[in-house]
Amino acid sequence: MVNIKIIYDKKTHNLELKDGSTVEEAIKLIKINPQIVIARRGDEIIPDTEKLKNNDRIELIRVVSGG
Repeated sequence: MVNIKIIYDKKTHNLELKDGSTVEEAIKLIKINPQIVIARRGDEIIPDTEKLKNNDRIELIRVVSGG
């Protein structure tokens, strides 16, 4: 099991996931559409397919588009 924190919209979600879980799985678990956010670990943008590590702290940044 891995324990992670996801920060989104000034809220922290503490999750316990199975080993090998991805960023996308965690995002879906907190009921956020993965297509509207970018995940960041520290200063690094990470893909949705990235496997999570124990004690990861992931910040989600909303993607804004306009014209």
